[in-house]
This record gives sequence, structure tokens and C-alpha cells, in this order.
Amino acid sequence: MKVHVPGTANLDALLVDWIDHDGRICAVNAMEARELAIALAQGESVPLERIYSSTSAQMLRGIARDGQPFVSGLAVWVNSPQYSEIPMIATVVSDPGRGLAVIKQPLPESVLGIGPELAERVEILSQMIGAATEACWCIEFLEPVDTALAEDEIVERIFSNQSRWRACNEAMARLYRVPEGLDFNIQPVSRYFPATEINRRMVRDLVRSGYRLDRAAAVDRRHDDSEMLVENDFRAAIKDGFLVRLWGTTRDIGAHRQREQQLADRADTMQDILSAAPDPILVISEDGLLLATNPAAESVWGRTAEQVLGRPLQQFVETRNALDKLRQAALAGEDSDGECDLAVIAADASRDVWRFRAARIEGEMRRYVLTARRKSRRRTRGLLQEAAS
Repeated sequence: MKVHVPGTANLDALLVDWIDHDGRICAVNAMEARELAIALAQGESVPLERIYSSTSAQMLRGIARDGQPFVSGLAVWVNSPQYSEIPMIATVVSDPGRGLAVIKQPLPESVLGIGPELAERVEILSQMIGAATEACWCIEFLEPVDTALAEDEIVERIFSNQSRWRACNEAMARLYRVPEGLDFNIQPVSRYFPATEINRRMVRDLVRSGYRLDRAAAVDRRHDDSEMLVENDFRAAIKDGFLVRLWGTTRDIGAHRQREQQLADRADTMQDILSAAPDPILVISEDGLLLATNPAAESVWGRTAEQVLGRPLQQFVETRNALDKLRQAALAGEDSDGECDLAVIAADASRDVWRFRAARIEGEMRRYVLTARRKSRRRTRGLLQEAAS
């Protein structure tokens, strides 16, 4: 049976494009140029993903590679100017001099065999992503990235190859402050995800991790060009060794990092104050373990922080029930000075009585801050006798 192969000269009512010997689209007819908003200059070519979904592009690339002269009845998905996908039926024919011609016309989804159950599942997933409070995004590469390239080249192409946003939700638009009524999905990827040094390092980490990375910090740009510190979770789709899609979630961590920095700065300031204080200062837990000391405490009692931290205070105090006395002093201190006297054993086994002022710190774990001052020698002798009795 002889198969009739139609020509491509008089197909102005259909969408037609031509695939060259390199597997790229080298020409489109007037109908396709108008309907898909594509303009190709003489000698210019674009990747198949510029027009087709990644799956359809992969299929057509295989047909071109195998050199099949005629294939009909192919179901393909075409990218519209509104960044949606249109189902079409296609015929591929050999066109001498220009490679392969792909002739298409739209058709309803029902013809493609998409049943009600599958359509419902897609709708449910779309609604879940759309309603999510966390920013969800997807980047689709119109020029897939060859993962066999050197690491630096992969990083460069992830930023430079043609790409587009795909199926980003409302939370994503709010996070990047996209004006109301403006579709985030039609904005350039580079506008919000620029090729900064920190973002390049993040993408390099992504490549090294096998294209699966969580809690990756980046500096993105909002719609108004202001910078935003974010944290990303990445996943990838790789087909035949080519990166075709990245997707994941994004969180604004600028306020969190600012709070962390404020706490760190406050801690440094407090450390400076404690280091400069002339009196010994200790921090103990509710059960009497030493949590912190200042340099003055190390100096007067002759023990470094490494020697005392994590050990019970009672090991270094001769006074019995020292922890109970300090607790009572802290409780009394809410109405008065909150002081008690304890006999402290120094590293050289000498003993001196110190007056401790105790203050309670509430939090997830109760702690006590103790400030000590040495008692007079005459008073000390009497208190040491009391402590020993």
C-alpha cells in the first residue's frame, strides 16, 4: 500500500514548523507565527521546547533523530503565548532542504483520551498548589540543560538558557510583590532569580547534590527590584540526561535572619559586658549545673570555664544545700536584694565566703544568674565555721 505524503506549500490554514538536522526549529509558517507569537529571522533557530512541551519535544526530537519520513496522528502539546498548553494533532513529513515539517491543528482534550478522572486529579492538584500558603514555583527550560557538561558550564546554562515560569501559585506572586492583575508566570525568570554570586553558589550546590537540595539560601529580587533573602527547596526533572524542569518552594527568611543577627549582636554585647565585669558572675540551671562563667570568676577561683561548665555548683561550694539557698534568695529577690552567703572552694583548696545575689531567668528552661562579692576576712572566719558545722 502506497502512502501519500502531502506537500507543505499550501498549508496556510494550519500551524506548521520545520525541524532542521540539528533538531531545532528553523522556520514557522505565517499561521503559527501569528498564533504562537513567534518571530524567526533568516538563519535563526530555537529549541523545540520554545513551541512544544518537554515531552512532545522529546518525542519529535526522537523522530528527527531516527529519520522517519512520515508519521501521522501524533498527539502533541503546544505552548501558547499565555503560557498554557494546547493539545494538537500533528503529522510529521520530510521536506527536502528544510528537514522535517510538523503540521498541526488544535483538537479537544477528549480526542486525546484524557478521561474525567484524570482531568479531575489535575484540577485537584492545581487547586492544592494554588491555595497553598507557601510559595510554590516551577521553572521550565525551553533550552534543556545538558547535565553531562562540566559543573561550571551547567551552572552558567541554568541561568542563561531560555526558560520560563510554569504553574507558580498566588503565594509566589505575593512573596515577590507582583502587582495585582499581573500574571507572575509570564514574567522573565531572570527578573526574580538573577545570576548573583550567592545564587550561583546555590545552583552549584544543587548540581553537586544530584539536583535535590533543601534549605538553600539565595538572594532574589522582588518585582520592585528590592533584594530579598530566601530559602529554597529544589527538585528537578531530568530526561535523557537533560535538565528540563526545576520546581520547589520558597520562603522569605530575611526577617528570621535579621532576628538571628540581632540576638547574636546582643549576645556579643552581653559577653563583652560580662567579660569586663570585675565581680564573678555565674549562670546555673534549675538543677544547679554551671552553664556559664565570666573571666573574673575564672581568675579569682582559679578554674577555667572548661573545668567547671556542666558540673554541679555544689562541687565548688562548702556551704550545705547551696542550691536551695540560692533559689530562696532568688525568690526573695523579687521583693528585696535576693542575697545569700556561700563558702567557695578555690582551685588551690583555699576557702572564702562570698555574698551571692541571685536572679531568676524564666524561659523554656529556668536559669539563675549569680553575682558574687567577697566578704570581709573577719566575717569570713565566722561563716566558714558555720559552714563546717
